[in-house]
Amino acid sequence: MPITILLADDHAILRQGLRRILESYPDFQVVAEAATGVQAVELARELQPDIAIIDVAMPELNGLEATAQILKRVPRTAVLILSMYNDARYVSRSLKAGARGYLLKDSVEEDLVGAIQLACQGKSFFSPAVAALMERQRGLDSAREVEDRYELLTERERQVHQLLAEGKANKEIASLLSLSLHTVETHRTRIMEKLDVHSAAELVLSAVRRGLVR
Repeated sequence: MPITILLADDHAILRQGLRRILESYPDFQVVAEAATGVQAVELARELQPDIAIIDVAMPELNGLEATAQILKRVPRTAVLILSMYNDARYVSRSLKAGARGYLLKDSVEEDLVGAIQLACQGKSFFSPAVAALMERQRGLDSAREVEDRYELLTERERQVHQLLAEGKANKEIASLLSLSLHTVETHRTRIMEKLDVHSAAELVLSAVRRGLVR
């Protein structure tokens, strides 16, 4: 049986390139592609792939939140983060979300293939540069990077937070998430209280600082 793979990245050219690389291996089968974090979660729940390869920065739901939701709904799927960011914050948060590995987008083909194979064995893999970064961070107070108020948000509040930061209006968010306008407004109020922000600009800035939007 081939290893089934879901690709999630908002750049179609990158997804197509990854598909060509992976499908050149007879043991790999790309079963779906997602352009947003929400699509990635939905496709993972529907198809239950062996591996999900997910970018960090995606619209509607960032890759780290998508990872947490996928693993909550489909524990059998192993998630690999494929990102351009060699940043301790993203690596730490990806591990906290349950990702099995973290690769940079400039990784060589052999690293990606090896990461998939290891993930299927329940093992982890990190790009050499990421592994070096983690080593440098060893011994530091990891709470420093997650001590902020973002950890107080619920799963739904985090999703609403990202959509607000992307500039979507309350009515649009209500439609996207199948919620009432009142519910969205309540989420917004609670988000701003928990994050201790007092304007739309501060809310967007809080998302940018956390790498949720570009």
